[in-house]
Amino acid sequence: MFTDDQLKKVIRRETISAQYPYSEQDDDVLVDFIKPLLADMTRAKIRYTMEANHFGSGYASYILLMCYTDDFVTVTEENGEHEEDRRGLFVLISRLAPVVAIVNDAWQWRRFNDKGEDHGVGGTMVDFPELLIDDKYRQLANDLTRLLMKYHFTILQLQDVDKPLPFDEKIRTLSRSRGQYLVWDAIFFWED
Repeated sequence: MFTDDQLKKVIRRETISAQYPYSEQDDDVLVDFIKPLLADMTRAKIRYTMEANHFGSGYASYILLMCYTDDFVTVTEENGEHEEDRRGLFVLISRLAPVVAIVNDAWQWRRFNDKGEDHGVGGTMVDFPELLIDDKYRQLANDLTRLLMKYHFTILQLQDVDKPLPFDEKIRTLSRSRGQYLVWDAIFFWED
């Protein structure tokens, strides 16, 4: 799916598409571009949290959405605190090409105090291309795919990214060491 030249460019943080909003080479334009997508998700009763600020440090080559429906939320109340255990799917939107990955088994918990203020979060990080969807998330994955395609994103499949990087290159990633990189690491990396 990606040429060696394209992979080398994204590793250097260069966009590989002339398609809008990537043609603008501006993260803020990309975030603005996906706002209508997020509104469509809300109308479809898909809940989400978004991390668009490079996880607060370093550089992430993607925007991360943790997507779920009310069916996949467990709520507990204790000592005036409200905690939500959320399960669902991650959607990784590349900052460098109009591609996304939908990743299985997203997990997040959020804790809210008695005033409804968010004061705790945790969950899983994505560092491996486990793109196969459990049947329990199949409808959510189908709904997300439909919406993402409406906004002209290509949905990457496991066979697109779960293979060795075809050349020797240094990727600033926390996930794997040089010599063990996958094509996944060239597209979706976070350096802290």
